[in-house]
Amino acid sequence: MTPREMSALTSTIILVIGSIWYIIQVAKNDAVKPVLATWIVTSFGTVLSFATYWTSPHHSLVSNAYNAISIVTINSILISVAIKNRANGVKLSFNTFQKVCLMVSTVIAIFWAVLVWGLGGTGIVPNILIQVLMLIGYLITAERLLSAKKNTEPLSAWWFVLVASLIAMYTGIVSRNTLSIIFASRTTFGVGLLIWLMIRAEHRSRQM
Repeated sequence: MTPREMSALTSTIILVIGSIWYIIQVAKNDAVKPVLATWIVTSFGTVLSFATYWTSPHHSLVSNAYNAISIVTINSILISVAIKNRANGVKLSFNTFQKVCLMVSTVIAIFWAVLVWGLGGTGIVPNILIQVLMLIGYLITAERLLSAKKNTEPLSAWWFVLVASLIAMYTGIVSRNTLSIIFASRTTFGVGLLIWLMIRAEHRSRQM
């Protein structure tokens, strides 16, 4: 097994472990209260990210294994959060930004379909657009966490995601696959920022 394949396998295993731990925390810890709408938006964006990547030149399942397995892990978490919300009587609602994200993602999906199948282009531009949109999503979430009085996310699970994304970035670099590098870099930056804000929120809650 080459270093490229080993790193791809390692990142997916770590991500799966982190996701399983996240799901356990959702089920067992009442203090963990993820926002279902956020996971729906993230799921849609991740699926679209992989789809657009697969229609780009030099696409590779190994190089972009992190994105591929993210579809499985994110939707597994989404289902667990939906089950918990239903059991607790929490209704699904989208804020304005989440609605905008879904609409913009739909526009990007239509643009991608027309570009690839109508005009014979590639998925490079749509893929980059979806990464920019998901990065903005991280920043909006970060703004909310800045004023949060407590952390409602399982911090320990997010550390797994950060480590996995760092390894996935290495996979992209050794593969010389630009879109894979962009996906992993965007995830690393976004998750790293959220982890810092979660730690900050937990510190603030202990001081209250």
